[in-house]
Amino acid sequence: MHEKRNFLLVILIAVGVVWSGYSWFYSDADGLTMKIVLPLFTLGIGAWLAYALTLEDNLPDQLGDLIGSQYFEADGVCLFPVIRSSENGPELSIYYQNRFENPASVIVHLRPTSESFVVVPGAVDVHIAFMVGGGDVGIIHQPITVPEKIQGEIVEVQMVAESHYPRSHGACWRRHEGLPCGSMNVDWAGNAMRVGPREVDGTIELEQPVMLHLSMPKSCSDNLEHDRTWRQELLSME
Repeated sequence: MHEKRNFLLVILIAVGVVWSGYSWFYSDADGLTMKIVLPLFTLGIGAWLAYALTLEDNLPDQLGDLIGSQYFEADGVCLFPVIRSSENGPELSIYYQNRFENPASVIVHLRPTSESFVVVPGAVDVHIAFMVGGGDVGIIHQPITVPEKIQGEIVEVQMVAESHYPRSHGACWRRHEGLPCGSMNVDWAGNAMRVGPREVDGTIELEQPVMLHLSMPKSCSDNLEHDRTWRQELLSME
């Protein structure tokens, strides 16, 4: 955040305006050079402040630094799912970044188009709900099982996501928007935010989902009994 710097810029502008006015209208000691330099200096500081208040991000695009500039967004919360191998086995990792100052509820829904990894035994669709704080950047770690048949293969998965800001979005702290990722109907007044993964009805209608091509890890365990406890890792907070 840049509040202290912006406050200093305001003070410098005020000083520049007063000093410039005094030089032009009341002082005979200041030369013509100072009478030109001071207004130009004040205008330069004003331009810097205008940029800071209108175009500059208050927080860095950490998600872009982690995975590149191409990621998805659900109305203010940016997302990027990947499959990776961890020390505890394969997992679905969902990177997220909140562009706004207020906290939000998020639901990510994945639907494989063919045989895929397993999160909840007996369920095909993956439905994960979690909370994000204002400006937060983090990762959802969800252990999965990758059947031996598809290890090392590319699996196509449809994704939609929804976010909800109970207290409105608030100020925009990051201006770079992600790509649209589709949506679905969510009853936020009901039990939508039972956090974590859960089995859902595979008939849920997905509106304009994006197609992900997820690379499955090689030589990973096919043990259906391994720990499936999910966790949320906070990488950065406002």
